Amino acid sequence: MKVFLFLAFVSPFVGAWFSGNQATGKRVAVLISSYGLLKPDLSYDLEELAQAYLVLHDHGIALDIISPAGGAVPVKTNKDTLSYIQRFKNHTPALRQLGATIAAKNADPGKYDGIFIVGGGGAMMDLPSDPGTQKLLTELVKAGRPIAAVCHGPAALTDIKTPDGGFFVAGKQICSFTNVEEKAFSSEMLDRFPFFIEDRMRQRNAIYVSNAPMLPYVAVDGNLITAQNPGSVARAGEALVSKLGLTLRPRTLFKDEAAMALLARARVSGSYQIDLALNSQAAAYDHQYLALYAFYSYRLAQTVADKRTELGIMAAVSRHVAHPMLLDALVRAQHEQGFGKKAANSLDRLERDFPEHAALAELKKLVGAD
Repeated sequence: MKVFLFLAFVSPFVGAWFSGNQATGKRVAVLISSYGLLKPDLSYDLEELAQAYLVLHDHGIALDIISPAGGAVPVKTNKDTLSYIQRFKNHTPALRQLGATIAAKNADPGKYDGIFIVGGGGAMMDLPSDPGTQKLLTELVKAGRPIAAVCHGPAALTDIKTPDGGFFVAGKQICSFTNVEEKAFSSEMLDRFPFFIEDRMRQRNAIYVSNAPMLPYVAVDGNLITAQNPGSVARAGEALVSKLGLTLRPRTLFKDEAAMALLARARVSGSYQIDLALNSQAAAYDHQYLALYAFYSYRLAQTVADKRTELGIMAAVSRHVAHPMLLDALVRAQHEQGFGKKAANSLDRLERDFPEHAALAELKKLVGAD
């Protein structure tokens, strides 16, 4: 799944990771899909798992990894260059736990002070339908334990009922991966998904809330914490820490998290926020995430005003991240918005920096029409 995304409105730098990991006596279940055993392309999201795990682990919380099937689950290696993935794999018990996850039907809900439900396409396929998983979640709901679910993770909660027979999510503020994000980034999987989470939550009379596509959002309603997309994961983890009655400890944002926080801030306070941040501490941000947001956000914008805002962000990111497809998109967007001179200047830069770009002739004809 092409997931290029997001984070909460936060300060981009808040100290260093807490390394003491002093035990608090709290224990949290981390629930992931095991559907990847059947279909490797529909698994849990490793980056979401790693970020949530590290946030909780670094607050001294004991963690168990639970899956519907139990036992070993696939562990992807395509993001091993990321420092936090290396830390997750090599400096926590996580890999050992992923080699022997606890089957949901065997998990004792009484052991856990809360649960964190990780997303990924697989979460759509087995978490809502596995009897053991649904029983575990129902027992935790009955016990009033804090529940956090991110991205596709809230799919696990759509059919959970309270002791009075009503749907657990009814009347609660809920967010998840939105319909717009699904269509933009999960298109190759949609015919395999049993439902859209946004639609199902609305059918269950949840109060569905969200941010703009790709931008982070965390909704907290009582003991229920839901997060819109991968960029919101770490903040959802921190919300769970707070619900457990623990004091948040300072940490450095993950670079992708910091990138999405910067974009969210720029969308509210102006695109020059990007220049200010990247001119001072460029290494603190994941530049690929900045570029991917800039590439997609304009085409996903729904109003003229939003398109102008996203165009400004695209132009700012392109000043710091050089990529032919980003410049190509910038030329087209500037032309569409009637900024002929800016489009011509961007095209000149594209031709200078990427003279082999396949669409140069097409773009020259397009801009020449001005």
